[in-house]
Amino acid sequence: MRVLGHVCAALLLAALLLADDARAEPKAKASDVCRSAGALKFDQDTHPMQRVRQHQKIREPVVAKFGRQCQQLTEEMACSSCHPLLGTWQIRNVCPRLCDDWYAACKDEYYSYGGAGTLAPCYGNALVCSPLSSIADSGADFCIHMGFHVGSDADVEGTECFDGSVPEQLGEAEPVEPWEEVLKRLFDEQVENPSGVFIAAIFGSVAALFMGYRFVRQLGDPFGADQLSLEEVRRLQQQRYERGEHVFDDETDSSSDDGGDDFPPQPPVGETNVDSENSTQVAS
Repeated sequence: MRVLGHVCAALLLAALLLADDARAEPKAKASDVCRSAGALKFDQDTHPMQRVRQHQKIREPVVAKFGRQCQQLTEEMACSSCHPLLGTWQIRNVCPRLCDDWYAACKDEYYSYGGAGTLAPCYGNALVCSPLSSIADSGADFCIHMGFHVGSDADVEGTECFDGSVPEQLGEAEPVEPWEEVLKRLFDEQVENPSGVFIAAIFGSVAALFMGYRFVRQLGDPFGADQLSLEEVRRLQQQRYERGEHVFDDETDSSSDDGGDDFPPQPPVGETNVDSENSTQVAS
């Protein structure tokens, strides 16, 4: 009886341990649909350890201070396992164009070899670091070093190879990003890595503002009086003064010609008029 009791206790303990293991590690839900569309995100039903590893792949370029575009493409490639077709191996290859874009964004960043022979961003206590351009020759070579299978140029993007997009008929649509956030994100990207179009747009905007300001000033002051210098103002005043003197002289001459018969010229002060004295004596 004592032996039978020990056996029953052992069986009960084993049953409890198996139940705890079953509760700790539930079976993954059979689903080939990712929770998100428009941008690849992690499925919350995946194993926690897998999510930790994938998040580490995303955070490594951030810690290594890679460029923003390189960080975004690295995150996109790390989240490709959540793609409803690539994650279920209905699509096995990555499109060459996506590999080329990824390589162009990260070719100047430093990488080191990981334990499995794949590349990892160089940061922390890494001993040997090299620019990506000295390790990989092309985008296809870079994708192979990162553990991806590369398709051919003849593959149909989105159907036969992964091009970074999510099929519209699968997944759940995410909320539309507000246009203010879109503009802010695009501006931040261009500030960090300005392109020729962005620089030309900035100069064009400044030139348009300057020309508009001048046009408004000209409308408010069509003769440009407020733009005259002090010397020009004095010169104009002198010309107006001289014109005024000439006009005054002309008026004086014309008045003397018209009224000469009515008002005879007067003798200078201190001189006596002889004719007037004679006429006075005769009258007396």
